[in-house]
Amino acid sequence: MTDKKVAVITGAASGIGKAAALKFAREGYAVAVLDRSASVAELADSLRKGGGECLGFQGDVAVERDVKAFIGRVVAEYGRIDALNCNAGIVVVKPLEETTFEEFMIVSNVNIGGTFLLCKHVLPTMKAQRRGAIVNLGSVSGHVGQTEHAVYGATKGAVIAFTRAVAWEVADYGIRVNSVSPGSVDTPMLRSDIQLESTRTGLAFDVVKRNREAEQAFKRWAAPEEIAEAIYFLASDAASFITGSDLLVDCGWVAK
Repeated sequence: MTDKKVAVITGAASGIGKAAALKFAREGYAVAVLDRSASVAELADSLRKGGGECLGFQGDVAVERDVKAFIGRVVAEYGRIDALNCNAGIVVVKPLEETTFEEFMIVSNVNIGGTFLLCKHVLPTMKAQRRGAIVNLGSVSGHVGQTEHAVYGATKGAVIAFTRAVAWEVADYGIRVNSVSPGSVDTPMLRSDIQLESTRTGLAFDVVKRNREAEQAFKRWAAPEEIAEAIYFLASDAASFITGSDLLVDCGWVAK
């Protein structure tokens, strides 16, 4: 058990999820992190060596037995869950007619299925506490059309709609549910997109990267830490009157 607030974070081995885990830990939370990558254990060890409380778990957000086991361990060890941040996500970058149904299902199972499973299994604890905050990860792709991102965009649009519905479903329990929709963030996922474009066009990776950065209002990508700040805000008491909202952190992309 712990007297600290507890944050559960998925997709925590890299990118936005890792940045969020580090942010919550710096703010004094005990952190429970889940990722398919074995490197999630390294993050947990690092946080503990730094004096924090951290439970690391290797598992798949799209597999219900993994999610149940993870949340069961969190509740058994810490006795509470104050914040859930669903970051785990994957992308397929292909023209629609070249995308297989299997690929569609894999992306859907992780992006919206994983969000569903984490919320489902965290809510009993939050309801018993009559408090909690959930922050799901949407995307600018859930707001605007992106070439070769039809499946990814569909799943992120689903996350945003799911978030709004669950916010109303659990409001009477004092639980807030929101989402953050990042634009272009310097993560391994985005860099893999750029590498695909580089390979397809024959342009150097750095050239493609500069071209994509030039599309941003501030002519740069976000750092994962900038998105983590938005996630933490929505999970914190500073956002106590915010629920059912999607916070765009997109450098003006949708505004254009």
